[in-house]
Amino acid sequence: MKKMSLLLYVILFGFLSTNVGYAFAEENKQVTHVVMVWLKQPGNEQQRTAFIKASEQLNSLPGIVNRHVGVVVPSDRSIVDDTFDVAVTVTLESPMALKKYLNHPKHKKILREKIKPLTNRVVVYDFMSQ
Repeated sequence: MKKMSLLLYVILFGFLSTNVGYAFAEENKQVTHVVMVWLKQPGNEQQRTAFIKASEQLNSLPGIVNRHVGVVVPSDRSIVDDTFDVAVTVTLESPMALKKYLNHPKHKKILREKIKPLTNRVVVYDFMSQ
């Protein structure tokens, strides 16, 4: 009975150690936050410029590794979705950094006051580097 208890303990400890290590490894992987934006007035250069200027105010938030904002590149390739107006990619240090970025008061304020009034539709993709 003691051998079986010891074996169960070893298996359980190994399982927990592996999961904790995996969770820690995931915590330290970079996350890319991709935001595709359709403006209320598609193709409107003034709205695009206003969006880009507002978005660039977020460049200094903590946890950012790099950040890019730009406009759609028209394409005749069927695999390319070129229906959006503006896109933003933000690479952050970790999943926790993404959470802090999204909840940062400056992020929330700029979104609410400057970005949302310009947008008709937003699609977000978040992925972790491997």
